[in-house]
Amino acid sequence: MQFLSPVELKRLPNASLENSERILEACRKSGIKTVALGAKGYPFRLQNIYNPPLVLFYKGNINGLDDEICIAGVGARGATEYTAKLTRRTCMDLAKMGVVLVSGMAVGVDHIVHQSAIDAGGRTIGVLACGLAVDYPRGSLSTRERIYELGGACISELFPTAEPSRTYFQARNRIISGLSSGVMIFQASMQSGSLITASHAIQQGRDLFCVPPGDIFSPVYSGVVGLLRDGAIPLFNYLDVVNCYYSSFNDKLNALKKDYEINPDNRFIFSRAEESKADVKPTKTKKKEAPDEEIKKETKSKRSGEEAAENYDFGSQEPEYRRIYEYLRDNGTQTIESITNDCGVSPDDVSLYLLDMEIAGILEARPGAKYAVKE
Repeated sequence: MQFLSPVELKRLPNASLENSERILEACRKSGIKTVALGAKGYPFRLQNIYNPPLVLFYKGNINGLDDEICIAGVGARGATEYTAKLTRRTCMDLAKMGVVLVSGMAVGVDHIVHQSAIDAGGRTIGVLACGLAVDYPRGSLSTRERIYELGGACISELFPTAEPSRTYFQARNRIISGLSSGVMIFQASMQSGSLITASHAIQQGRDLFCVPPGDIFSPVYSGVVGLLRDGAIPLFNYLDVVNCYYSSFNDKLNALKKDYEINPDNRFIFSRAEESKADVKPTKTKKKEAPDEEIKKETKSKRSGEEAAENYDFGSQEPEYRRIYEYLRDNGTQTIESITNDCGVSPDDVSLYLLDMEIAGILEARPGAKYAVKE
């Protein structure tokens, strides 16, 4: 009873065991599992926060989270290109290192965090502000399935059919930070819900990482300024996170030992073997080109982005990827706004699609927030 609020205690006499059985039976039919507070399998970190969920509904795998480095990543729904790029690179690197990434399954930064973990073959945990039977954000069920396939999970404290609401979003944030050892804030304005997650992280004694603003005059980054001033850890790349947990979880970071070693200042440096390789600059012998090779060079018409697109697996991606590529291939350099409008792409997702194809060598960024097929 000690975990129940006054309102919950008041409702308790009216609770029906028969109704509970009906809900549990519906969960079993939908493949939704449950774990109660204090029971075996309930995440220890979450159990020790203020007002932990009495019951967790989940699909996927939540076993072993207490033994893993779980780091949350949150931020704005309307991520800027700067934010999308840094989020993508940081989260992919962390996932490759074996870090479990936690986020809120919303559009924008949350989606990039989860998708980056999936693309890196890593484990990720999605905390929903709705029931597990609800398709929110709309069209996210396929993402959830990929999360389950890679050993992750989606969890909620709400009944499976509960629809999302503002109250649920705010309450969900305490679970995101509660599951994690640290929280990364990638972008936040003064009105951002990410600041609620940051507040929970501070109250729960979690480490707080904040990405320095891409533009200190822009209100979209204003929310992190105060956090950085108050002592949040500046986040420039994945090493800023790994450095904090290496001593406690070095057995979980075996991949790191192949390429890095720790110096007394607890900073990562390349191993001596790697440094010596980097220092040696092999001399290149310029090969004399034959006449026919010169002719091939002159007649080559395909851009490198088009060649990269031929080897890109568009079939495994959302249809928007091919649509954006063909639009830029046929229309040349375009602004992000034009791409969004003409291709019918969500503003929340366009940055991720463009960044993915930029990393794949298909597209390139141009001055003025424009994109084109890579020359």
